[in-house]
Amino acid sequence: SKLIPTPGLRTLTTTSPTAKGTARRWTNLDDFAREVADSRIYAGIHYRTSTDVGIAMGKQIGELTVQKFGQASH
Repeated sequence: SKLIPTPGLRTLTTTSPTAKGTARRWTNLDDFAREVADSRIYAGIHYRTSTDVGIAMGKQIGELTVQKFGQASH
């Protein structure tokens, strides 16, 4: 299931300041969030539980924000 609904997201792209010419692209925020979380595990910064809880907490905060302030208009 989708962690983060991303209607209308075309492509999210990042480039590396240290690996010249390297770019990563995602077409949904779920894949982006999971890759960022995985990279922090591989780097020894976080444990899997920490990233799973962080993603779930971020989703809850986002849902509460939308409930309180409404959805952003494009």
